[in-house]
Amino acid sequence: MPVRPARDVPSPPPPAPARVVVGDLGIDLPVEPAGVDPEGRMALPGSGDVAAWYRFGPAPASPTGTTLVAAHVDDPDGVGPFGRLREITTGASVDVVDATGTSYTYTVTDIRSIAKPDVPLDALFDRDGERRLVLVTCGGRWDAERRSYSDNVVVTAVPAR
Repeated sequence: MPVRPARDVPSPPPPAPARVVVGDLGIDLPVEPAGVDPEGRMALPGSGDVAAWYRFGPAPASPTGTTLVAAHVDDPDGVGPFGRLREITTGASVDVVDATGTSYTYTVTDIRSIAKPDVPLDALFDRDGERRLVLVTCGGRWDAERRSYSDNVVVTAVPAR
């Protein structure tokens, strides 16, 4: 009897995040997939009322790595919902709902304000480490000349047990 080699059938990618909710802070934002802008930075929607998921990284259902969601701290209309991230506390819950309606709950373990040149990009965009969620927005001083904030607020959360 002839034998045919087995072929791995690729699994479909996990569903993308569709909403991020931080109930303690009144944050409930739609999430859109995003890539990188022409300068090589993560592309964000123009409004602070919409968050972006780094689509080249893990989704909430992925078995490993960091699900990265970011949003502008503000926009021309004022401070956006992620402007409240600096008020979050360790132990707070964050829910991410994917495109199928499945909700993933995370527990905040760390909140930091990091000078932009010192942001650990390899850790934030990690695909192979432990499952976690990282929320990012701008913080620190506004530099009018550079039209940028000096820091990033980085919130790290792990899957709730």
